[in-house]
Amino acid sequence: MYKKLIAVSLLTATFVASAGMLTSVGAQEQPEPSSKQFVMPIGVQCDTVGAMTNVINIKYGEFPFTTGNGTMTVMTPQGPTVLPGIVKVWANSKTWSFSITIEDPNPNNDVMCLLTSGKDLAPNQPKGNDL
Repeated sequence: MYKKLIAVSLLTATFVASAGMLTSVGAQEQPEPSSKQFVMPIGVQCDTVGAMTNVINIKYGEFPFTTGNGTMTVMTPQGPTVLPGIVKVWANSKTWSFSITIEDPNPNNDVMCLLTSGKDLAPNQPKGNDL
C-alpha cells in the first residue's frame, strides 16, 4: 500500500502533516482542531525495511526502543489518505541520538519511512499541570 501511495504522492510532490489530521490508533474521541491548524508539505525518506534498519543500526548505532501502532497521512489526488503503520522509536543508549520510523504493517510490501531523527533523547520532565 505504501509503495503505491508513495508513487502517487511523488507525482503530486506533496506529503502532508497536520495536527488535526493525525490520529492515535484506537482513539475514542477526536479533539476539535484548533484555529491555528495548518497543512505542512514535508518530504519523507523511505526505503526497504532492511536498508533503513541497516543505516539506523550501523551508521547511528540505534536500536528499537519503543514500538506502537500508528498512522501517517499522505496527500493523494483523491485527498488525504491515512496509512496505518508500525511506529518505532530507535535510540542509541550511549549518545542518545534517536530516529522515529513508520513501516507498512504488511510485511510483503517491505517499506519503512524515516519520520524524524535527532539527539539528546531524554525522559519528559513534567511541568505544572503536565502531571
